[in-house]
Amino acid sequence: MTGPNGTREIAVEAVPAGPGKTNLAKGEVISSITLPPRGKNGGDCYLRFIPRTEMDIAVVGCAVSLRLDGDRIVEARVALGAVAPTVILSEAAAQAIIGTVLDDAALAALAKAAEGAAKPISDKRGTKEFRIEVAGVLARRAARIAYDRAKGMGK
Repeated sequence: MTGPNGTREIAVEAVPAGPGKTNLAKGEVISSITLPPRGKNGGDCYLRFIPRTEMDIAVVGCAVSLRLDGDRIVEARVALGAVAPTVILSEAAAQAIIGTVLDDAALAALAKAAEGAAKPISDKRGTKEFRIEVAGVLARRAARIAYDRAKGMGK
């Protein structure tokens, strides 16, 4: 961040403070984003459920980033969007797949953790219950795509 008082660094997950609010100080702007190298055997995926067009606001979003050692997941991060006042970085969802080969049991545990982390509201774009279910579905799909990309099998 750069502003009247100089520059400072904060984690990306600390920027949003709530709907329409950030943790930027008055006059601050985001001046750069530093992305650490993912490393070998890494893959990631972001999926979102939108009702109609690319211009629509997501009803639910999910990002999964992971790294493999052979077939086993050794690092993972799972983020959920549009299911709480701010983006959720779910440690429980990440832990559900770390140490696994992303088998059916790991995917089921991931979906359950993602659903448990989601704290949505009902609005005109979807009910609370629908958003919770979609969070689990997208987490499973995004994890599978990220895993395949880490194995060099996906785009």
